[in-house]
Amino acid sequence: MRIFTTALFLCALLSGKSYAQGALAEASSARDVAAYPVSLYKNATSISQNLYNGRQYYVYDARMEEHQFFEQRRWLNGMVLYDGQQFDSIPMLYDIFKDELVIRHFNGDHVLLQTVKVDSFIIDNHHFARLESGKDINPQMRTGFYDVIYGGKSRTIVRRTKSRQEKIVEKRVIAYYPQKNFFYVFKDGRYHPVHTKKSALELFPDHKRELRRVLRENKIKFRKNREMAIAKMVETYDELAR
Repeated sequence: MRIFTTALFLCALLSGKSYAQGALAEASSARDVAAYPVSLYKNATSISQNLYNGRQYYVYDARMEEHQFFEQRRWLNGMVLYDGQQFDSIPMLYDIFKDELVIRHFNGDHVLLQTVKVDSFIIDNHHFARLESGKDINPQMRTGFYDVIYGGKSRTIVRRTKSRQEKIVEKRVIAYYPQKNFFYVFKDGRYHPVHTKKSALELFPDHKRELRRVLRENKIKFRKNREMAIAKMVETYDELAR
């Protein structure tokens, strides 16, 4: 009888110990599950803090009819490659007068990104890359953001600029921002400026006839759509030169 009682006691003890260990394991697992979203949040916010750690940007000439931004004076969601990290669906504005990228903070503030940390960004279906003078582009070309309109072998980029000018209308000073675009085509190890149809054709002297034909067949008028015409000509040249 004593042996049976002792055995029963040992079974109960072991069972209790096993239950306690199982309960501890379940509690630990529950803590891990609960901690996982927190860990993800901390990792995400630590990366985001790097993005939103810029100084505040103040919109100047906000009441003027014309503006200093690329395409539109409203937030457009885009992608930015910043300090080696990619961020998607970021509300942004590109100030092409100052060549600066602005994003919207969670609290609504305008945050100016550190230009040297911006590798590239996409806004309104335009891909801008930061290119350094003497390294990525010709020494005489200015370091800054260039719109890559064709990314093939004969890479074609556009430097988009705006200048701030003033005029007096009814004793009021009005600011306006005329835009200029400067096109460059990569060939023979350097970028060549292309402004006219003639300069584009002279860049590819062996294929002038084919390039004229492709514009004609696609009904592209160089003067009316210089950007599309240059990109189409360069793309055609790369196909012919293969």
